[in-house]
Amino acid sequence: MPILCADIPRLPGLESICLVAGLRGSQISVRWPYVAEDETLGPWLRGGELIFVTGINQRRSEQNLQQLMREAVEHKAAGIVVLTGSEFIRSIPTSVKALANELGFALFEQPYSLPMVQVTEVISNAIVQDNLIGQSTRLFLTRLINGYADTPELIHLRAADLGLSDTRPYAVLALRLKGFSQRLSRDDPADQWKFIHERALLGEQLTELLMRRGIDWPVLEYEQDLLAIWPTTAAHSPALSEELTQALERLRPDLEVFAGVSDLQPGLSTIAKAAEQARHAVQFAVQQDQALFFYDQLGIARLFDAIPQRSVLAQFCQQQLGSLCFARDPRSTMLKETLTQFMNYFGNQQQAAESLGIHRNTLSHRLKRIEQLIDCPLNDPFARLNLQSALLIEQILFQHHNIES
Repeated sequence: MPILCADIPRLPGLESICLVAGLRGSQISVRWPYVAEDETLGPWLRGGELIFVTGINQRRSEQNLQQLMREAVEHKAAGIVVLTGSEFIRSIPTSVKALANELGFALFEQPYSLPMVQVTEVISNAIVQDNLIGQSTRLFLTRLINGYADTPELIHLRAADLGLSDTRPYAVLALRLKGFSQRLSRDDPADQWKFIHERALLGEQLTELLMRRGIDWPVLEYEQDLLAIWPTTAAHSPALSEELTQALERLRPDLEVFAGVSDLQPGLSTIAKAAEQARHAVQFAVQQDQALFFYDQLGIARLFDAIPQRSVLAQFCQQQLGSLCFARDPRSTMLKETLTQFMNYFGNQQQAAESLGIHRNTLSHRLKRIEQLIDCPLNDPFARLNLQSALLIEQILFQHHNIES
């Protein structure tokens, strides 16, 4: 797990460092130690630094310490350590501690007698070792998700070597930002970069969310999705749904996120299946414009998903949908969405038109065009059943193509 602010006094040799304020911020991870030598911090911070304030090269007044703390919070530093002693900063002012509590920002006190070279060496070594273990953990889990075959016993031993507890049942959670693929396909590099940055922020928030819940599994990137292992004792029930809904509400409200959840799994030997289920579920969450979607909600789609002969499914889709089958151009996508809404409302044109935000006459014209393309009347209930199945199968085949490509 990442080195947190709360871990600093627990590192060997750093027991004399004390957390004196800002307990709420003690669960922030430390990226690197930084010794502040200038009057301000802003130009030198990149986020995640544990800042050490010595007062040796710069006189630190009460107002300056408050300023440093506000700058540290603004630039998303991890925390501040103030060195105290008889020569420079005698003690941490009460107002600075109060500000740390107000901002929820970790504030530590370190005696001058503890050499800074020892402190930075211990922290740096701990961070490097954690990064190496983290990379090994990600590699291990990524190989499993990609179908790396091994016996459950060996997988369990490897997880134990990495400090991962795989004794609890878990579900895999897949998160996807709305419009991810479309934004990446645009020609505007600035827009692409912005969206990649947003997903990175989402990954950081998801990591912090897992850490707050005591879950020591890393967040993985898999094509357009972020994957998280969610240990739980609850089956796929309203209790788990409520738990995940509340957890996801803690993520950034300005990012529209869809989540898919796999079936409950007993061990890591089935994680590849769970990851695929979660990605199927998030795909349907996007299609249904539903924030959270469980794999077991797919119903009959799970039967289609279990059919190994994909060519048979593709042939059925082509027979039912004609030229619309597998078409992704804007007009075909619009017609298939129109057809989906028309069938979702059991052929009620008024309700379907309202759900699409179009006039009923526009809907009527679209339906006639669809009938021409599929060469089938839409007033036949059996034809509508076949069309619904074909649209469902098409999305499953699209998802399989994305996973396998």
